[in-house]
Order: sequence, then C-alpha cells, then structure tokens
Amino acid sequence: MRTYHVTVEREDEFHARASAHGHTLSVGVKRGDSTAGFNAAETLLAALGTCLITNVNALADKMRLQVDDVRVEIAGDRRDEPPGIVQIRYRLLLDSPELPEKLERLHELALEWGTVTNTLRDGVAVEGECEGVVC
Repeated sequence: MRTYHVTVEREDEFHARASAHGHTLSVGVKRGDSTAGFNAAETLLAALGTCLITNVNALADKMRLQVDDVRVEIAGDRRDEPPGIVQIRYRLLLDSPELPEKLERLHELALEWGTVTNTLRDGVAVEGECEGVVC
C-alpha cells in the first residue's frame, strides 16, 4: 500500500499553500471569495481531472494510441446543509485520429484505474485529530 502525504498551511486569511515532495499549490481559503484561487471543492474537481488525464496519458502510451490533446470539463453540484458535493459530471475531450471504440475503451480504463476516480466512486473513511490549545 502506498501512502500519500500533503501538508496544507494557511498563508493569510485568503490563501493556503499545499505542498508535497517539493511542489506547492496555492488555494483559496476565504469562503465565498472566488478571487483567492481554487476553493477546496474546485481543488477536488481538479484532482479528478488530473487523475483522468494522467491515466489517459499512461494508458494511451501502453495501448499505442495517438492522443494529441486531452481536456476534462467538470461540474460538481453542492448541497448546502450539510455542505457536500452530491454529484459530479465530466466530459473527457480527446483530440485523436483513433477509432471511437478505442477511445471509449481508453476512457473506461482511465476511469477504472484512477486513484481519485475510485476514491470518489467508492467513498473513503476520513479520520482526524486536533492538537493544540484550542480546536
């Protein structure tokens, strides 16, 4: 089993910085302020798109398929109380001269072998603890 590690630190009241293995990602942490950057829900949707593109790249190479460009358009519907994403829809757009049947198989495999896709489809236990004077 592989374990992923990410650290997220608040930079100011509007931004946080996520870091993993020497790379950083700036995210917005001011509720309702879209000018601060991706919020947590958008970051989750971006992770899904990144997962799909990563798998398309790897699987197309393995299947010897020519894929010239990949784009994923994603929408997530949020419930207000309790807050949560209740539905995610995406369109996987492939620029490729390959037959539609081959591209659909590529799509099926990219979905099947994705860490994020499987996590979102299957659900995951979330556990945490708080350390400090006041939590």
